[in-house]
Amino acid sequence: MDGDTFHLSDFERSATAARLKIVNELSKDDALDYQFLIDEVVLPIYKRYQKPIYVNSGFRSRLLNNKVGGVKNSQHLSLGDEAAGDFDTRQGKAENKVLFDIISNMVHMREIPVDQLINEKGYSWIHLSTKRIGINRYMIINL
Repeated sequence: MDGDTFHLSDFERSATAARLKIVNELSKDDALDYQFLIDEVVLPIYKRYQKPIYVNSGFRSRLLNNKVGGVKNSQHLSLGDEAAGDFDTRQGKAENKVLFDIISNMVHMREIPVDQLINEKGYSWIHLSTKRIGINRYMIINL
């Protein structure tokens, strides 16, 4: 993962899973959801932002989600044709805010199919989710 190319394996990678020896691999249907996230959401954002974007967290198996304290219906679980990822610029909160503002504008303009865009903990990271099948809510949330 170098910040300007995105692969399904970027969304399976988890330091917690590695440390706890938890298998965290996408199944066939989950892979479709995450490929949609890459193609329809992440790549258009990258093309607009024109700087590296990094995946902090992507797919979570049920066991991994439990171990990291995720909610039972987390979109990171890829339940019901959806996918989620947490992203940042690795340039700090101010640059994450720049990226968030760009994504927010794209969401408002309906340029990308986003279910939720969340500013997590004062731009510590950015949560993005999408539904491959179904209705995206285009929610923008600040936590």
